[in-house]
Amino acid sequence: MLEEKDLQAIAQLILASEERLRAEFHAKLEMEIRASEERMREGMSAEFHAGENRTHAYIENGVMKPIRLLAEGHAQILERLPGVGALDSLRGRVCNLERMVTEQGHEIDELKRA
Repeated sequence: MLEEKDLQAIAQLILASEERLRAEFHAKLEMEIRASEERMREGMSAEFHAGENRTHAYIENGVMKPIRLLAEGHAQILERLPGVGALDSLRGRVCNLERMVTEQGHEIDELKRA
């Protein structure tokens, strides 16, 4: 029959074996968790970059293209507009024409009364 010392020795062996197995289990669990986290990071990073690429494509095609077209149209309008010097000249000519029309209108009114 087993004596008290034998039972204690067996209990210590079982405890030591349990601790060793627990340590191995925790080490393996930590390793698996790290690997899982790394896979998650890689997946999230890939998804982030894919989303970033989609956003850039949308901005390039959906936003920048109409802005470029608008800018080109604006540039064409600016090319057709007269310069500052030409505008000043046109203002002077318009003032002269307005004065002449007013004078001629008065002359016509006088001729109608006569």
